[in-house]
Amino acid sequence: MEFPDVTGELWFPRGATSTKPVPAEHAPVGFTSFEVPLPWSTIVMLWPTGGLPDLQGLQQWAELDDLWGDTTCLRTATSLDWTSGPLGPIGMMDCGRDGIWRVEILPFDHDGHGRRLSEHIGRNPYVAQGGFQWEGRDTLLFWRDLGAWPNAADLLESLIKSEKLDEARILIEECGAALGRFHSSTLEISDNTKVAKRWNERLKILEDRTKSSTLWRAPHGRRTVGTLTHRNFSLSNIVVLNDIHSKPNPEDVHILFPGDGVYGALIPLEHRAPALQDLAAGYRSIERIEIGISGMRIELRRCFLDGWRSTAPPAWVSSDSLDSHKGGVPIWEYEQVLKEVLYARAFDNEIDSRTRWFLAHVDRIQAGMFRARTIAAGALTCTALLGFGIYAGVTELLQWSDALPLMLCGLAIPPLRRLYRSLAPPPY
Repeated sequence: MEFPDVTGELWFPRGATSTKPVPAEHAPVGFTSFEVPLPWSTIVMLWPTGGLPDLQGLQQWAELDDLWGDTTCLRTATSLDWTSGPLGPIGMMDCGRDGIWRVEILPFDHDGHGRRLSEHIGRNPYVAQGGFQWEGRDTLLFWRDLGAWPNAADLLESLIKSEKLDEARILIEECGAALGRFHSSTLEISDNTKVAKRWNERLKILEDRTKSSTLWRAPHGRRTVGTLTHRNFSLSNIVVLNDIHSKPNPEDVHILFPGDGVYGALIPLEHRAPALQDLAAGYRSIERIEIGISGMRIELRRCFLDGWRSTAPPAWVSSDSLDSHKGGVPIWEYEQVLKEVLYARAFDNEIDSRTRWFLAHVDRIQAGMFRARTIAAGALTCTALLGFGIYAGVTELLQWSDALPLMLCGLAIPPLRRLYRSLAPPPY
């Protein structure tokens, strides 16, 4: 089979494809596979044999062995219209009494995150209702169509342009609270195993693939634990429902949980990430909004954080978890920025100016944190001198009059610690 004419689709990584894809031998029934070479690896693309199916083709899909969830739409559809989506082709199906459904083809995927999110969240119109997996990757996802609800990104931009700033603050805080509620639902399945080394190795991979001149690693605090994350969180993946007056209600927001698709294929997440990864993704989504009001962007970031902290697990919102000296949110925003560069190049898009700005200021952030570490070293030295002074006095190694100057160093510890904490970049 010849490679299909899809290189111009938004979901195809044409900017990263170094040579022409070639057919692969292994594929599920009804699909053909192709090896798509990238500069750093090869990813496998699955495509329906014979192209996008008609209604009869849907009936054949209904016989696939690895279907999961609600897939009755394949048998009840009376019409089918194909459009292009962000992760692959989307077929709109009229299923009569069962309403309008969408079938989403994921030509690329890594580890079936769409199904994972669906099974975790349960009965919810904002997750996939069913699908087809092959070798652990999502190939088809089925959704109930929600209609033309506005997303939070578009609504936020509209509110700011209309100078409805109080409503904008409410909206962004509710978006943060919705994300926090999702993270609270993952608390029991979080993984306390320390994988800070793996997270830092992932940064090295991203730096290499983007040819970035930056270098940043973090120790990560003990409360920073891996969990089930959204992976593709953004304000565009939040729907805003209408109030009784048919106007968007900033307090009625719901997160969509799409599959990982091509994004996961380009840079797989091999180990669970902390909730801070999604929080940082929310910040980056705010950065992409056209605001134009001085100080408003940082205020919206703070509102988003406040909303998230109000509903997320207490241990994950503590000062220890958000301590930027231990990584905190900044290191995960750095990861998001590197991914923005990778995706922009992979899809042959222009790198956003806010992305370039962040990378240009990484060295300044690091310089400030280095200065803070010298303060911490001073506090540690004072602690050691205090301890030695007390020991020397008790053991009569020194006269108390000689040990007293050493113990007086302890007076400097509290202000040094306060200064150290104040020099940490704020979590927003």
